Amino acid sequence: MSAVAEATSVYLQEFRELGRDEPAWLSQRREAGIQAFEAVGFPHRRMEAWRNLKPGALTQQHFRAADAVGAVPMALAPTAALVPDAWRLVFVDGHLSAGHAVLDDLPEGLTVRPLRDAVVQDGAMPEAHLGRHAVLDNHPFAGLNSAFWADGALIDVAPGTVVDRPVVLVFLSSESAAHRASYPRVLVRAGEHAEIRIIQMHAGPDALPYLVCPVTEIIAEANSSVRLNHIQEEGAAAFHLGLVHAELARDARLHVHGLSDGGKLARTDIFVNLAGEGADARLDGLYLVGDGQYADYHTWVRHQAGHCSSQQLFKGVLSGKAESVFDGLIHVHKGAQKTDSRQQNRNLLLSPRALAHSNPRLEIYADDVKCAHGSTVGELDREALFYLRSRGIGENDARGLLTFAFANEMLQLIGVEALRDHVGQRLAAFMPGDATVKELL
Repeated sequence: MSAVAEATSVYLQEFRELGRDEPAWLSQRREAGIQAFEAVGFPHRRMEAWRNLKPGALTQQHFRAADAVGAVPMALAPTAALVPDAWRLVFVDGHLSAGHAVLDDLPEGLTVRPLRDAVVQDGAMPEAHLGRHAVLDNHPFAGLNSAFWADGALIDVAPGTVVDRPVVLVFLSSESAAHRASYPRVLVRAGEHAEIRIIQMHAGPDALPYLVCPVTEIIAEANSSVRLNHIQEEGAAAFHLGLVHAELARDARLHVHGLSDGGKLARTDIFVNLAGEGADARLDGLYLVGDGQYADYHTWVRHQAGHCSSQQLFKGVLSGKAESVFDGLIHVHKGAQKTDSRQQNRNLLLSPRALAHSNPRLEIYADDVKCAHGSTVGELDREALFYLRSRGIGENDARGLLTFAFANEMLQLIGVEALRDHVGQRLAAFMPGDATVKELL
């Protein structure tokens, strides 16, 4: 029996062994999730959307779902409290760490609570939306999440509520999660004219293999605004395969800003449906990919109504024998006239052994649109390097300065100062050059 077939049957067996006291509607959606996974198994190269992925050890072992909350690793304690002026939920190994929660003085109109509690206490809202939007077809890891999630977060913003502080969701893996899996689930609804900023962070210890499969569903109702900073900083031996799915109603606004700077193999799919006229989506991302790492962003932006706009800008910096993928689809439905959509992917290779795949795509079925896409893959500018070195700057420091100049645009798009400083530190640690130059940056 093949490795894929073994893994598939093992996960199904694990699912059948679980006993949960849950509403019937949730049990049905869990069943749909495991069946979606069973239908395709783990990705393979014959699946077009996954053809560059080399799952390797991911399919050779069974990552059984973590069944308890672990201890926060000391090295990750600062991550759990990174943004000081915020409301916060912290999960370890997919389970709530209640002692780290900060939910005091929530404003009227804002609900933030663990998803497992919300299923019981706010049953109507989760039943209406949980698992109703995220794509399961041909996305086996979303299927696994739907089947196995143990906890996560529900954020519900009442119509007209403007939330002036971010909500931070921290998902950590502990040392006891080695060879285990966690399946964080997030459900967000912004009511009409509501505004919310969410920071979703994933991190874990180095040198330990573990699997994280998060799914985030966002429902942005008419004239609402949702900003999501999605930060992936898993340990160097980890597998992170996640999905963000957003539904935008009339005049709704969405801004997703991603960072991928961890994991042995990391992929995030972002699906956005612009379903109401005047909706606007902005997707940005920075991926820092070191030796032996694989990072992947797939975006799917569907213009389903007229007068909508979308912008995408993803940048990658690769060193050593790193590999990255950006695959972005803009789909303009028939009748989605006056669409305005832009997509750019730029990659900087710091090593001749690095490999960047870039595949921006357009599918247009309307005739009154403005759509454009493009990509670049290149090395540091030799003339700029020569200029800096002629001013007495060493080669490594010159390379670091130019790398920072390439990536800094993405830092400036982060609206929360503490988070921007944190990402800047991650970038500085990744760049060539000595500590003195990095401190100046």
